[in-house]
Amino acid sequence: MNALLENLERESDRSLYEQVTDRLRGHLVANMAVGQQLPTEAELVEVFSVSRSTVRKAVQQLVDEGVLTRRQGKGTFMARPTPKIVHSIDRLAPFMETFRNAGEDLHTELIHFGWVDSPSLPDALQAWDKPVLSYQRLYVSGGIPHAVTRIDLPHHLGRKLSQSDVEAQPLYNVLSKKLRISLSRAEFLVSCRQPTPELSQKLELSQSTFLLVLERITRDTDGNPVEMTTHFLRPDVYQLSVALDDVHARKS
Repeated sequence: MNALLENLERESDRSLYEQVTDRLRGHLVANMAVGQQLPTEAELVEVFSVSRSTVRKAVQQLVDEGVLTRRQGKGTFMARPTPKIVHSIDRLAPFMETFRNAGEDLHTELIHFGWVDSPSLPDALQAWDKPVLSYQRLYVSGGIPHAVTRIDLPHHLGRKLSQSDVEAQPLYNVLSKKLRISLSRAEFLVSCRQPTPELSQKLELSQSTFLLVLERITRDTDGNPVEMTTHFLRPDVYQLSVALDDVHARKS
């Protein structure tokens, strides 16, 4: 390890912490397996001959990048590589299509299915008949949980569905093929939100981490809202994309 990480450029314009970060990153990726524990701060201070604060800052940078992960009370370890997923929100398509397009090896699990008498819904859905059918799905790739979706449906639609219906296929397929609903448009709201303790546990994130939250209300051809999906997305995994037509062309 000493041979790989020695000879920091003390007179360089680049700070010592940046140099330590780069050399440590290269060494870890090349030589350490997922789950292997990082040497102690004292050992790294000795290797680099820098201050403890410099080592601590470099390690934190690698934690922020997802190269390392901290386990409370245990130490710092090599993290599993996180998937990188771009989700398009400019078309009506099942969330699952994002993973097929990205070639991700995906595992999904239905983690809740039931009725909610007093759901927390936006104003646009207050007229929905109650109780509301609500279910949640967990998404995992390469052993890394990266998204939880919560789907809410009004009573008159939810009562026509069984748990096996929503386990077997994406919601948009259920709406169009089983319920024969023609979907017209969707409205999206993007925000950041700290996870609940339950979400934090399921996504293996600290509660201090802000999730990317995507709320979607889908309407039929008569303009009636037929579903609301809330995506809770790990920000180190997801990017959202939108493609716009030429505004000038539309005006002409």
